[in-house]
Amino acid sequence: MSTEYIALNKRYFPYRHTLPHIRTKMKLKKILLAILVIGLIGCQNKKKEVIINIKVNGKYPEKIEYTTPIDGKWFYGDKKAIIIDSIGTLQIKMDVEKPSFMTMYASGKAAILLVEPGNTYNTEFEFETKQKKFLVTSDYSIGQNFYNTFTAPDFNLWDLNAFMNDSIPSEIASKINDLKEKEIFKFNELLEKGEISSPFHELAVLDRKVYYSALEIRVATMLLSAFSKENNFTATNQVKDFWNEKVNNLLLNESEYTRSPWFYTLIDNLIDYSSNDSVPKLSNGKIYKYKIDEIKKYLKGNELEYYTASYIFLECWQSKDNSKELISVYKNYKREYPNSRYIEYLTAAVKPIIDFQSKISDSTINKKIKLVENYKSIDTFDELIKSLHGKKVFVDIWGTWCGPCKREFQQKDKYSEILKSNNITTLYICEGRVSKEKVWKEMINFYDLEGQHILANKKLLADIISRFGNNGNFAYPWYLLVDENGNVVNKRASYPSKIEQLEKEINENYVW
Repeated sequence: MSTEYIALNKRYFPYRHTLPHIRTKMKLKKILLAILVIGLIGCQNKKKEVIINIKVNGKYPEKIEYTTPIDGKWFYGDKKAIIIDSIGTLQIKMDVEKPSFMTMYASGKAAILLVEPGNTYNTEFEFETKQKKFLVTSDYSIGQNFYNTFTAPDFNLWDLNAFMNDSIPSEIASKINDLKEKEIFKFNELLEKGEISSPFHELAVLDRKVYYSALEIRVATMLLSAFSKENNFTATNQVKDFWNEKVNNLLLNESEYTRSPWFYTLIDNLIDYSSNDSVPKLSNGKIYKYKIDEIKKYLKGNELEYYTASYIFLECWQSKDNSKELISVYKNYKREYPNSRYIEYLTAAVKPIIDFQSKISDSTINKKIKLVENYKSIDTFDELIKSLHGKKVFVDIWGTWCGPCKREFQQKDKYSEILKSNNITTLYICEGRVSKEKVWKEMINFYDLEGQHILANKKLLADIISRFGNNGNFAYPWYLLVDENGNVVNKRASYPSKIEQLEKEINENYVW
C-alpha cells in the first residue's frame, strides 16, 4: 500500500489525513461484505421458503389446521392453526429443508401436499358440494392432485376386508404389489412428461413403498389372528413363513422411510405382527414401556428417536387413560434424547396428564356428581331414562378416550348455567366398551361434571347405537334432549361449544 509524506521541521511523516480515509475504505468493505452475507442468507431462506395460498369455497370453518415437517419428516405433533379471512383466503409460509409432506385439515377433510423448498402452491378447498374436494392449481398440480386420490395419512389402515377373501399369502401379496406398481407407474409417467420434478418423484415412490409395506403387514396380522382363533396351525405357519421373509428384508434403519407419513403406521403394524397374540395383558399403563422396548428391537438412531417421539405424542394426545406411566416414558425420552427437537411438542402434550394426576390426587369428590343406581344392570336406554322420569334431561354420550368429548367439557360452565336456569338435568353416558371404570371415575371428578353418570355396559351401548346411530355408525360425542315423559325431543342436539344454537334448541324442543 503506498503512503503520501509531508515535510514537517525537515522530517518526513506519513500524511495523517490518509488514515481516516483508509479506515473509511475498510469500513465500507466490511459493510459491503455484511450486505453480501445478509443477501446470501436471504437467498438461502428464500430457497427454503414454501408458500401455500389457499382459497376456500362454500361454507367453511374459521380456521385450517396444518402440519409442518421437521427435518423432512411428517410429524403430527407440529400442527398449527391459521384463521381464514372474510373472503375465504389464507396463506401459509414455512421453511423446508428438502421435499417433504405436509397435511391440512378443514371440516373433516384432510389434504396432503408434497412440498419442495422455494415453491409456491395455489390450492382450493371446495365445500360447496356434499363431496368436499381439495385441488392444487399451481405447478406440478397433476402429481399433487393424483396424490390426493390416495388415503390421507392416518395412524390406522381401513377397508382391509377385500384382502381377506384370499387365504394364500402369495396371492394377497401379489394383489397388493399390483396396486403399488400401478401407482408407481403413474408417477414414472408423470416424471417422463415433466409433470413432476425428480425430487417429487423420488419421495412419492418412497412413500408408496412404505404405505404398501404397512398394508401388507396389517393384512398378515389380521390373517394370523383369524387363523389362530380357528386353531388352523397349517395356515398360521404359511403366513409366518411368507411374511417373516418380507419383514426381515425391510431396510428400516438404512432408508429414508421416516420421510413418509406412513412410517409410523408401518412400525406400529410391524410390532403388532411380531407380537400377534403374545402381547401380555398389561395394566396400569405398563403397556407404554413394553411397546417402547419392542420398538428398540427394530429401530435405532434417528429412526428410533422419531418413532418414539411420535408414539409418546399420540398416546398423550389421545389421553385414553391419563396414565402416570406416560409421564414416566416422557421423562425417559428426555433423558435419552436431551437435544431432541421433539421435546417441546411432547412437553406440551404431556402437561394435561401431569395436571390431571395432580388434581385427582388433591381433589375431594363433588357431592353433586352422582352415579346412576345399579348402573351395571341397566341394559336399555328406555330403562335408563325411566329412572329420571319427570325431569327434562340433556344427555351427553362420551368416551374416556375421546378428545372432542373432553374439549366440550371445558365449556361446562357456560352450558351448565343455561341448563340449571331451565331446570334441566345432565346425564352423562360413558361408553364402557373401551373406557375403563377407574379412568371413568377419575375423569368425571377431574372435569367436575355435576349430574348423573353411568358407564354403559355392552347391551346398553348396543341399544343406544342401534337407536340413534346411522347403520351402526356412531360419532362421539353425541347429545340428546329428553322431555319429562322420557321422549327424545332432539336426537342430535348441538355441541355445548355452540352454546347459542344449543340454547335455541332447548327453547324450541321443550314445552314451557
